[in-house]
Amino acid sequence: WVSKFGDRLKELRENKNLMSKDFAKIMNVEPATVTNWEKGNRFPKEEILIKIADYFNCSIDFLLGRTDDPTSIVYSGNYNNQVIEFEIDKNYPQKLTAEDIQNLISQLESVGFDVEKLINASKKE
Repeated sequence: WVSKFGDRLKELRENKNLMSKDFAKIMNVEPATVTNWEKGNRFPKEEILIKIADYFNCSIDFLLGRTDDPTSIVYSGNYNNQVIEFEIDKNYPQKLTAEDIQNLISQLESVGFDVEKLINASKKE
């Protein structure tokens, strides 16, 4: 995750035409700290990670490389003894629990969706 984080951070920073020293000021850290994050030598503390995601209006899951969609959050749940992940828009009005994921799967099955087929198809992509 660390190496993906550094690449994502640098890309987001450069897309805003920000020099690392200017971004460091915004984050209230030393410029060398930003350089170390981007090179994968260091990783920010939780509160700074949240601040970075808020600043770039993206999800922490995107920063960590769990999704390639900056607006998605990844939720995990179990289905037939295997862990599956759902990507949901980060602006979804509520947080999901593992129980919510299980209920979502049950609701999909109850209206005729072949969840097993959907999961297998997504793994082939």
